[in-house]
Amino acid sequence: MKKPVKVIICVALVAILGGAIVARILKPADEIQTKEIPAVTLARVTKGNISHETSIMGSIHPSDQYNVTPKVSGEIVEIYVQNGDTVKQGDPIARIDNKKAIDAAKASLDAANASVRSAQDQADTAMDALNRMTPLYQAGDVAPQTFKSTQNSADAAQSQLNAARAQAESAKLAYNTQVEYATVTAPADGTIQNQDMSLNGTVSQSSVLCVITGSGQKTVKFNVTEDVLNNLSIGQTVTVEKNSSSYEGTITKMSRLVDSSTGLFSVEADLKNADTLADGVKAKVRFVSERADNVLLMPVDYVSYASGNEFVYVYDNGTVKKVYLTVGISDESNYEILDGITEKDQVVSSWTDEIYDGAPVRIVDESGNILSETAGN
Repeated sequence: MKKPVKVIICVALVAILGGAIVARILKPADEIQTKEIPAVTLARVTKGNISHETSIMGSIHPSDQYNVTPKVSGEIVEIYVQNGDTVKQGDPIARIDNKKAIDAAKASLDAANASVRSAQDQADTAMDALNRMTPLYQAGDVAPQTFKSTQNSADAAQSQLNAARAQAESAKLAYNTQVEYATVTAPADGTIQNQDMSLNGTVSQSSVLCVITGSGQKTVKFNVTEDVLNNLSIGQTVTVEKNSSSYEGTITKMSRLVDSSTGLFSVEADLKNADTLADGVKAKVRFVSERADNVLLMPVDYVSYASGNEFVYVYDNGTVKKVYLTVGISDESNYEILDGITEKDQVVSSWTDEIYDGAPVRIVDESGNILSETAGN
């Protein structure tokens, strides 16, 4: 009894499957294809200019800043300024006790003056002898050799006098310099900052007694890589942002000497109307670091990515094909297109996950109106 039951069940299953296949075959075509062809909008790339902006941090400084250093070594015996004081060029900053150097210079000056007096006496004596001998020589009472010897002696004495006078002038200048340099003065008008002097402290000619910042405009200093430096130029515009305020400026200095500790290059820009910025504060600096003119531009919204590579879909006779791009610089809106498409290509500008390489598409406008149902439009 079990065997006939199994046969009946198998026959029933075959009948059901056969019926399903026949129904599928006989079903009208318009009922089988229910999924619509995806609709896309198209656009072409354009030519134009593009620039890439870089933002980094910089520090604010006065455009005119002077380190005040003594010109002699010694002990500080008087301090005339404090931080925040306003000074004029030539105002005293501090006095250095360089008495030993002054005394040494005075001794050299005294010795030089004594040499001048001695040389003067010798020159006077030699000239008197020449003056007495000249009329005798002219009368023929003195041999030519004797007269020539006396004349040479007078000339030599005069030369020694000239040399002694020059040495005395040099000694006098050295003495006056030591006296003058004992008082350190302001090299320019401005405000005293970083004054860190102490009475009776010892300083050298390399010591910075204080800093004077001028009343002129501000400058921003920042560091860039070599690639960025090569795209900058003197006179280029920069924008500084601090506390919701913006300040315009122009690049005035670009160092070609790399900082060995950072591997970066120093750049400075003068700012306009930035008096409210405090010296030493940090601020954001924005500037154009790359630029390309009259190049193919592609809106970033049209571009997709696969494994980090940029691609677009290009319309081709009713279907789309996947085209990888070589891009250059970019901004917030566009890519520079170096290779992959041309101005003649129609690029899919709308996003849908229903398209793929070789997928059929319909063309619609921005409002969704069908422009083409068939290939080749």
